[in-house]
Amino acid sequence: MKTAIVAALLTLAPIPVLAQAVSPATSGTMTSADVGVSPIASQSGPNYVLAAADANLYQIKAAQLAATRAQRDDVKAYAKRVLAETQSSHQALLAALKNDQRTIKAPPSSLSANRAALLKLLQKAPKSAFDNLYLTQSAQVQQAAWAVHKGYAQDGTDPALQQVAGTAVPVLENELTTGKSLTPSGLAG
Repeated sequence: MKTAIVAALLTLAPIPVLAQAVSPATSGTMTSADVGVSPIASQSGPNYVLAAADANLYQIKAAQLAATRAQRDDVKAYAKRVLAETQSSHQALLAALKNDQRTIKAPPSSLSANRAALLKLLQKAPKSAFDNLYLTQSAQVQQAAWAVHKGYAQDGTDPALQQVAGTAVPVLENELTTGKSLTPSGLAG
């Protein structure tokens, strides 16, 4: 009787899903031609983490700024969505750094010089130019982040980081599509 109960309980217990290679279906639908950049192949885990974290930190800081400084309500709403999604992605990235097989050093909490310069331009932008500058910069960083994540999702060697990358790709694709729809047509190309 105990054996039957244990067997029955085991069939009800959730089966843990280990990090697996990410299939193309779970790592977005856009191509390099759609995004305007190619996936970055053969990244090491630590290099992937540094690049992904830098893009995340920029998006978080820029979206926080845009959520208060943007003139248009749709841009503010977009910034708030990007902020929430990027914070979630960044938390997943940091959580994947430690496991039983290895530990990857946590990335710096400061922006790279290039991303810091972008943020400084955004901070100094006049009200009339802020929305378009935010949308343009955000799209550039999202394109670069897509290349990093898509490349690692395709050929990364660390299953936990590969899962993070594969999960980030469709989110970035959606953000790129939405951001482009908000950008005036003269700037979107």
